[in-house]
Amino acid sequence: MNSSQPVFVQIMETIESDIITGVYQTDDLIISTTQISKVYSVNPTTAVKAISKLTDAGILYKKRGIGMCVAEGAREKITARRKDVFMNQTVAALLAEAKTLGISIDELTGVIKDSADKDSVARNNAPKYKEGANQND
Repeated sequence: MNSSQPVFVQIMETIESDIITGVYQTDDLIISTTQISKVYSVNPTTAVKAISKLTDAGILYKKRGIGMCVAEGAREKITARRKDVFMNQTVAALLAEAKTLGISIDELTGVIKDSADKDSVARNNAPKYKEGANQND
């Protein structure tokens, strides 16, 4: 875990990322607070706090006797909030640092485009696997 944020926030972000990337779908049962506390070696109260905050935000809901599940529209809520933070905080911080370092907007844009192109090439050259195929062949 990263020490710059409270552990419960890191747990929340991990679960949110799993929802965004499709690890968890709507109505899927998520990892239990007991499992979270064991996997991340944290106090169970910390795990409960992370799950409670996600429940309060409408990301998770409780199925009595079963556990916590992904709420309808959770992916969209998370994505909208993260996009807002990215556009209004991350980009602003990036631009401020670029200005401090004397990096022009054109130079910054070029670096972003180059990085996006390299990422695209890397994804296109990654090995493709067919579902059900033996990965050791």
